[in-house]
Amino acid sequence: MRNKWIGKVALFASALSLAIPYGTTGVAAKADEIRVALFIDAGVGYRGVVPAVTLSSDSGLAMELQSESGDVSLPDMPGNAARFKVDQLQVTLIETPNKSEAQRITTLASQQKIDASIQVEGSDAQPFYRVVSGSFESYQAAQTHAQKAKALGVAPKITGPYHLDAGQYGSLKEAAQVESIFESSGIPAHVVLVPIGKNKASYGVWVGSEVNKDSLAKLTVTASAVLPTISYRTATAQSYVLVNRELSGGSTIYQYAFAPQSTLVVEPDKGGGTPLIGVLERDKRKYRGQFELSKYNGYLTVVNQLPVEEYLYGVVGSEMSTGWPLEALKAQAVLARTKAMSQPNKYKVADVSDTVNEQAYYGYTKEAADIRKAVDKTEGEVIRYNGKLVEALYYSNAGGITADGTEVWGNPVPYTHTVESEDAAPQVTAIMWYRVELADGTIGYIRSDYVNISGTNSIGLQTGIVNTDNLNFRNGPSATYNKVLQTLSIGTAVTIISEEPEENAYSWTRGPYTAQEVTTMINNSKAGSFSSPISTLSVSERGPSGRVIAMEADGRELKVSSPDAHRSVFKQSDSSLRSTRFTVEQLGGFTVVGANGRMTQAKGSGQLYAISGSGYGTMPANGFSEDFVVYTGASEWNVLSKTKKFLFRGNGFGHGLGVSQYGAKAMAEQGLDYRQILEYYYNDITIGE
Repeated sequence: MRNKWIGKVALFASALSLAIPYGTTGVAAKADEIRVALFIDAGVGYRGVVPAVTLSSDSGLAMELQSESGDVSLPDMPGNAARFKVDQLQVTLIETPNKSEAQRITTLASQQKIDASIQVEGSDAQPFYRVVSGSFESYQAAQTHAQKAKALGVAPKITGPYHLDAGQYGSLKEAAQVESIFESSGIPAHVVLVPIGKNKASYGVWVGSEVNKDSLAKLTVTASAVLPTISYRTATAQSYVLVNRELSGGSTIYQYAFAPQSTLVVEPDKGGGTPLIGVLERDKRKYRGQFELSKYNGYLTVVNQLPVEEYLYGVVGSEMSTGWPLEALKAQAVLARTKAMSQPNKYKVADVSDTVNEQAYYGYTKEAADIRKAVDKTEGEVIRYNGKLVEALYYSNAGGITADGTEVWGNPVPYTHTVESEDAAPQVTAIMWYRVELADGTIGYIRSDYVNISGTNSIGLQTGIVNTDNLNFRNGPSATYNKVLQTLSIGTAVTIISEEPEENAYSWTRGPYTAQEVTTMINNSKAGSFSSPISTLSVSERGPSGRVIAMEADGRELKVSSPDAHRSVFKQSDSSLRSTRFTVEQLGGFTVVGANGRMTQAKGSGQLYAISGSGYGTMPANGFSEDFVVYTGASEWNVLSKTKKFLFRGNGFGHGLGVSQYGAKAMAEQGLDYRQILEYYYNDITIGE
């Protein structure tokens, strides 16, 4: 009787697998379904980024081994999850009978960002544990990984996909008994399932995990000493599944290592409720449809294949939020469907990825009743211009006005135009932050709700007292992007210079960055090459919506691939500027206005003295700290710096071309329907199936 989770594993030649769903036209060969690649580095074409994947299902995993002569079900095995990988080179970190030691090495590897898993070998009475890492097509790649793994204090050993065939057996139980004999003698062994004939499968045992065929001769001698009655030969099957056991979350699950020439298809059993598959390595998200596992371009590929409309349930819920107006959700559904249908077979093995390289897709986890309703109400509808699918352009927030194509790609896009967009809602609801000065002159930001107003000082600025302990004092109004300068204790006195909203989709700041930091950003992005810190940075040209299309540093133009790429130049860790609708404030210089309106450029490194109108003499206005406060007129105060610094202030989130999601939300709240929303942001389009 089939176990509740082990069903059928589809295993067939990779070339055949790709030909069946795609032919030469991708989605067009099966227009009602889409193939989504998970775990992909999309910036380099297709490249997988995980060595193995763990799938589970409450209703059970249906897996099937297929061959030209028929389909064969895998045997019953306990558990509700399984781990899958390609049978190729890997690195063994340690072999030990001590479970705690294996777990210690695995934890240490995780801390060093080295993937590792624990295989359970031997018999139940005398188990031992093999910690393995990686999955590699080439020996050189495995060797490089092994060198890195030495930092764990282990002696790594490379193992591979070459095995000895130790015969076929009448049942899984019999094969497992033979496997245990080898494992108990210290020889790696595997139960293997190989399709033979019509509706039949061979339960076999393969011995060893060697890196090349030459090593098999020596292994034959070793294996013969354990079981001399077996006629050993090199395993040559092109389609197979090796069955191992692995520790996962404190319990033992089965691991399936499949042939590099094969494809493994896994789907949920059709039980009660919505059949779903969970993916542990994707934040435990759950997905509709089936998963196809194979090797492509040398890497494990994980492809979720499902009906397009069900895919859109996950996309719309990932790109917008449940609870938004239905008409906004419907507009997003049409956009997402258009994008999905406009690039079939983009990655050869899949149409799209699950990342924002196309559009975010977090599966069933992001579904909701109103999301599904929006998709269902617009079923099949896409956007066309002159009869052809448009490139469905959308983003989070326009910052008040949408972009022209010349501001993004450097060329016009005929079906888009620059229009005002009501995007300010995120700023209106954002928590306010205070820009404050401490008693020692240090300037930074703290959240306003952690300050009690205490009065006003002699120059009219509000003062306050910190009302909580260990308060983070940051260099900008964000707990995500701005670094902690120090922590403040309860009772700390502050002077409030100004207030501004916490970073949000409509308004944001980055920095201030030192001249050296900005120079490094420019050099690293290859937008310029400077041997010493820059002195000036300015916007030299803006487009129709006010977005940056050209910049200069020390009078030299920054070289970028497109105008929108300016935001990627000034990158903090992995975070670029949110849009190109920004200004640059230079904090290291200022103008002094003297008698008769005479203006003098002052350098931040010098001393600036303020003369008291009350007869108290002079005092250094910029002599106490790195940053200092100056009066700019009209009851406004600003912060300058002794050293050259650059502060970026911007509006909007995304490239700005096409539909603003927050703008769509505002229009829907005003009573406009999804067609009116799309026709506002796009020119001369048609919406329909």
